[in-house]
Amino acid sequence: MIPSLLITVALIIIVIRSGYVVINMINKSLSRNTLDLLYHLSIFIVALSFLL
Repeated sequence: MIPSLLITVALIIIVIRSGYVVINMINKSLSRNTLDLLYHLSIFIVALSFLL
């Protein structure tokens, strides 16, 4: 029970942090950080798929 709760909380934190980074990167220039943007977007998608 508690380990699964900790994993769920960790995934929620990962989703929030990755979403925040993606939004900040979109607001800045995309040309320099395209690979970083795709990396954080993929982390966001994978973590969200584990939660759902």
